[in-house]
Amino acid sequence: MENSSIELCCPSIDEEVVGFDDDAKNITEYLISGSKIHDIVSIVGMAGLGKTALARKIYNSRTIMNYFDVRAWCSVSQTYNRRELLVEILKQITGEHHNFNYVDARHLPGIVRRCLCGQTFLVVLDNIWEVQAWNHIKPCFPYNCTGSRIMVTTRNKEVTRYFNGGTLYSLPFLNYEKSWELLQKKVFQREKSCPSQLVNVGQLVAKKCKGIPSLIIMIAEILSREREASSWLKVAYDISSYVSDKEMSMKTIQSSYDHLPDHLKPCLLYMGLFPKDYEIPVSDLLKWWIDEEFVQNIDTLKLEELSEICLRNLVGRNLVVVSKTRWNGKMKCCIVLDQVREFCLRKITEEKFMQFIVPYSDPDQPEEQRLCMYIHDRTMTSDFKESDQEFIVHPKFSILDRKNPFLLLNNLRLVRVLHLLDIYLENSLPTAFQSLAHLRYLAIFVKAFDFKWVSHLLHLQTLRVRSSFIMISPAIWKMSKLRHVDINEFPVTVWEEEDDIVLDNLKTLGMCSMSVADMTRKFWDKFPNLEELKLHINEFGDHVSDYSSSALMNLDIILPSRLTCLSLSEIFLTDELVSSIAELEYLETLKLSEIYFAGQKHWDLSDYTFKKLKFLKLHRVFMTKWTCWGSFPHLECLVVKSCSKLEEIQDTFMCSWFLRLIKVIDCSDSVYNSAVEIKEELEGCGMSFQVHVLKKDK
Repeated sequence: MENSSIELCCPSIDEEVVGFDDDAKNITEYLISGSKIHDIVSIVGMAGLGKTALARKIYNSRTIMNYFDVRAWCSVSQTYNRRELLVEILKQITGEHHNFNYVDARHLPGIVRRCLCGQTFLVVLDNIWEVQAWNHIKPCFPYNCTGSRIMVTTRNKEVTRYFNGGTLYSLPFLNYEKSWELLQKKVFQREKSCPSQLVNVGQLVAKKCKGIPSLIIMIAEILSREREASSWLKVAYDISSYVSDKEMSMKTIQSSYDHLPDHLKPCLLYMGLFPKDYEIPVSDLLKWWIDEEFVQNIDTLKLEELSEICLRNLVGRNLVVVSKTRWNGKMKCCIVLDQVREFCLRKITEEKFMQFIVPYSDPDQPEEQRLCMYIHDRTMTSDFKESDQEFIVHPKFSILDRKNPFLLLNNLRLVRVLHLLDIYLENSLPTAFQSLAHLRYLAIFVKAFDFKWVSHLLHLQTLRVRSSFIMISPAIWKMSKLRHVDINEFPVTVWEEEDDIVLDNLKTLGMCSMSVADMTRKFWDKFPNLEELKLHINEFGDHVSDYSSSALMNLDIILPSRLTCLSLSEIFLTDELVSSIAELEYLETLKLSEIYFAGQKHWDLSDYTFKKLKFLKLHRVFMTKWTCWGSFPHLECLVVKSCSKLEEIQDTFMCSWFLRLIKVIDCSDSVYNSAVEIKEELEGCGMSFQVHVLKKDK
């Protein structure tokens, strides 16, 4: 399944590192105009020099994005899983359209090779440590792709000798001028320059950082909190204790950690439990923090916003790096730097990262300890003891390991977050959930799922289910703390006996299937704060002939009034439905998939205005023409995918001053050409604009 966002990678660290403009320019020029044959470019340097930051800056540059047909970024590191590396590359080069979890590992290199053949590609292998890793990945790359490149970052220069020549770029230390420039930029972000009384000591600090960008950034975080020359002088003469031959000392990170507000400390330590170089999905992370009660607020409707502010604070302190962003600049994935992760693991061990909780059953009972931990593939066979294994952070089970993780749950009775989307369970065990009274987040991939199994989990806030058979139950409406329901598809029905129930906390609901007759104001009033809805309206029939005589065309279609995001699939689009959508005054995101029309395949929106809509995605919308003069005054991103009958994108978008991106996937050449014309027109007006095109939806 394609990710709903448009991925424009803009890691925040790239903007902070100065001094590498010439390096970025030189490497970029070689990547697009160097050797015409397939080539490998290696960026080599010690830890902390900014190899990854430089590679990301190049990878995300407009020049590179426009030149290469396909790009993929893969973090290797010391401990890596070959299968996971290859699957990650496949997901990126295919746009994450396929599920490769069940593909035999022996076949993966051949699949990658076939996907890359005939295309100009750039694949980045970040942080390779040993030759064996290269030998595992090398069979994936065809050597007959003219102009294609592999870019490698490594601390180990010996690895590059096995690249059959290639191009080696040794990353130098920053000179004194660039070190001082970077330090000022980080310390005085909102000020024009360093105060005169701090210049001399500041320059001394920059000099003692020995040209290591990551050390300068960390030191800058300390200096930004103190504006006294004496304090800066103390830091300057203590810098030697921050540096070792191999990596930055933990002392710098300890200082940053000590100055964190108390509520941010468990958030950071939590992130240290993930594997090295693991890209943490931000949308999941924010929910996990909430469900662990690291983020709390009197206004429960604002928890997601507060959780995002916490993450931005950690990013701003350079303890966490944004690795991918969405089309609108919002964070999509983040990573914890190696040194920070190592610090977190040490701190977790020292402090045992324990919290005290009161059992729900009896508030007068003594508090119990819960230990945050991470379960990965290697611990699947371990013996679990109730005394020291109380809590799962984000279990990622090997898809090849058919052991049933539910067998572990009897010894994990205080678990709050259970993420099991990475393993398919053919046999569901309803009894496995009976002891998990503290569960607040459940994500599960099962053959069959019955809501009755979780009806007793009254503290559950997030429920995500992937299943072939969904058995609905009125029990779902009793789970009053639910905030997010994400199920592949289930029928929504309210039983008469549950008529008075209101889910005040529910913010997202989908994918639900319901009839127009049930879409009443009274029904939606049960979800007064619903913001995101994925909906399949099942009463329009499967055939156009049935639709034309349908009495439903004359019914008023009611939608929740506070929606900011709406996804509709497999429906016939009537004027009544379009009118209801246009009336949603807060709607910012609209996604339409498998959309049909009765009679003429001309979608005329001239009479409708979607006042706040910023993101519009059309996937398999079976129209030939599309008229929308002035319908989207604030649209920023348009995605047109697999609209095989569409002739062109209307030139009305040339007047869209907010439009930043059009993405065309698997459409006709005329649709692509019309997008390019819009791009050229807007750029001629001095506007920054992008058009991304994928000729085939792989």
